[in-house]
Amino acid sequence: CLLVLVICSDLRRVYDMSELKQLVVMALNCAMLAGSCLMKLPQIYNILKAGSVVGLSEAWLVNECIASLLFVYYNVLSGYPFMSFGENVIVGLQNMVIIVLFWQYSPQLPRLPRVAGSAIFLLASVAVLVLGLPAAALAALGGAPIFLGNGAKVPQILKNMSQKHTGTMSVVPAFLGFAGCSVRVLTSILQMPEDLLAIMNPLTAALMWFVLLVQFLMFYEATKKVQEEAEAKKKAAAKKAE
Repeated sequence: CLLVLVICSDLRRVYDMSELKQLVVMALNCAMLAGSCLMKLPQIYNILKAGSVVGLSEAWLVNECIASLLFVYYNVLSGYPFMSFGENVIVGLQNMVIIVLFWQYSPQLPRLPRVAGSAIFLLASVAVLVLGLPAAALAALGGAPIFLGNGAKVPQILKNMSQKHTGTMSVVPAFLGFAGCSVRVLTSILQMPEDLLAIMNPLTAALMWFVLLVQFLMFYEATKKVQEEAEAKKKAAAKKAE
């Protein structure tokens, strides 16, 4: 009994609340970083497989990408550790790939304004990261993703409701987005309880991802039919090209 008491005492000293908190946060951050590497890959696969971006909203893709990167800039300029926002870097890069694919499979869209806009955003990003921002502008930068990223999902949600299907959207990014944002709310509360923006960003994003998940369930059968038609058109076009 004495040995057990000694061991329990040692365990309490080793795993005190502060150390346990750090361990939990680190584990969750690592899980989120790993999950973010896979988040958008199913969407990229769906687009390549169908050879189409049917059902996708360009406004959603572009604004979500910008929102992810703005949240990264806010965290970098605020001096937060990479593990507390790293998933946004990876998701932002994957969103860039999806946007390029969207433009590739949408030849009717004018390219010049899109290329020019991309170049302007790149130059502005470099300037912000190098020169920094005053406190008021930094707060605005942190709040922008709440409206831009979540507002970006509204056109896609409305489009899904209008067309009664989710097109080539993949359910995996929506599920991982909901799960990841929910976990990020917890880690933000544990790591940065005084920063309301760091908490509100993932919280509002989790709510919007949840709405998209509900739409996947509502329009599952119709979406499956649309995806099959898109694949059939791709195969027919390939045979004609031969």
